[in-house]
Amino acid sequence: MLATIYKNIKDNNGLVNIVSLTFSGKDFPNLDTFTRTDGMVVLYAKNGTMWNMLGQTEVIMDNLAPAWVKSFEVQYHFEKCENYKVVVYDIDDLNKLGNYTGHKKVGECEFALHEVVTARDQTLIRNLECDERPAGKSGVIKITGDEKS
Repeated sequence: MLATIYKNIKDNNGLVNIVSLTFSGKDFPNLDTFTRTDGMVVLYAKNGTMWNMLGQTEVIMDNLAPAWVKSFEVQYHFEKCENYKVVVYDIDDLNKLGNYTGHKKVGECEFALHEVVTARDQTLIRNLECDERPAGKSGVIKITGDEKS
């Protein structure tokens, strides 16, 4: 995948940077009965009207303020709006990580990559939204970008 990214950068005369996105959360609702929320992030990129899954992080067990280690390298095209969506799930079955309907949704938010790149310290903080809870009760996600040269 990185070879493709670097080829695209060369073809675009350097008007593309690589940004490594990492995620952390805080104030997550406790969605487990006897333990705490077991959080996992799923990242999507918008392509036209479709959301394409880019991948998922590891599961952080029993934590209402997780910091995920897995990062996602994405292309940042100057003067182009690239939209992404983060969905955080409480994982109940580690054997079926990809069965998102079988997990409880902590919340989600959409963002444009330029918001991360231009934010102070390249860190964007957003409230997570979930239809199952009132606004402001699904926690906060921190999206940090690290531009690669």
